Amino acid sequence: MKLLSLPLSRSALGPSVCSLAFLACAVATPQTARADAPRVHFDVPYVVTARDITCCEFQLAYPHDKLIEVKLQISSLLQEGNEADLRQYLFSIVSPQRTMTVVDYLPKTLHESPLAGNVAIEKNHQKTASIGVSVKGQYEASPEAGFNSGVGEKKESSVRYDLLPPLESVTASGTILRGSGVYFKLKATDRNLLEGAREVAMILRVPKNWRADYLHVRCEADGYARSVVRSLDQIVPAGERDFLVVVYLEGDEQARAVAHATAQREIHLRRVAAARQARHDSKPSLPKFIPLPPSPSKASASMDWLSSFLYSGASSAIPAQVAADVRQAAIDYEAARRELRKMSGWQTPEIAAMVSGDPDRR
Repeated sequence: MKLLSLPLSRSALGPSVCSLAFLACAVATPQTARADAPRVHFDVPYVVTARDITCCEFQLAYPHDKLIEVKLQISSLLQEGNEADLRQYLFSIVSPQRTMTVVDYLPKTLHESPLAGNVAIEKNHQKTASIGVSVKGQYEASPEAGFNSGVGEKKESSVRYDLLPPLESVTASGTILRGSGVYFKLKATDRNLLEGAREVAMILRVPKNWRADYLHVRCEADGYARSVVRSLDQIVPAGERDFLVVVYLEGDEQARAVAHATAQREIHLRRVAAARQARHDSKPSLPKFIPLPPSPSKASASMDWLSSFLYSGASSAIPAQVAADVRQAAIDYEAARRELRKMSGWQTPEIAAMVSGDPDRR
């Protein structure tokens, strides 16, 4: 038996088969779509000031508390991708010790419309009825004779009205963790681009003798990983970062010194831990087929533990396998943070137990 091989050209296959093959390639290679996904870098200051805005009415109602205003600028830089592919930002600002309560905040939830004015709606209705009779005949004696009759009726109606334009959520904000934090969700639109610096403001309720404290700020971004076919676009993370921001009362020089000392200790701790991690990563590794006894990695342990140590509401114990220089930097930072917590104005046994880190008294 002899087999016949027929050459197939692109024209013989047809455009539909080529399109399906192109679509299959696009679906089978999602990493190509992710190459242009946006990447965002966030930044906030280490230290900010708070302004006492306590009014007479509040002072009479709550004689042991006061109100402070905190303004925080959050910057974002698009490092990769296109700004049009950014979808939204999510900022959360929390008091780790739950020592500050959110009373008010800006920006508030905001809705906008992509249309400039109202939407005009016009409906037309037409009804026509017709009855006709036609008789026509022709005789030899008469050239032409006939009879015509018709009845017609036509009705038209038109209704025009305006509707308010549809709204889209541009900014959503509210409190979290029973009022000890606040979130801001910013969505990208044609009129609301996300890259750049944005200022958020909070009014916090604190004890009357409050002088300083710190906040945990978390910034997240997500965007679109574009595909060849728009319906196959994926929402992917575009960047995230956590910060500690020290807040002190405006005009209090002692609180200012403690705040900046705490920030400097944090910077030193991060640098020492990062340098230790870099030295660990640069060490040559033996081939995988050579068996070695398992040993804890001091560098990786310090980096894994660092986030919990910095952002946890209570003090954390320093792991035994942490390198000596990282351990000393962590001890110095914890000492500075302990001095800062003394200025928060909370002296109750419950808060004192949580701050001291004693598990038996929590």
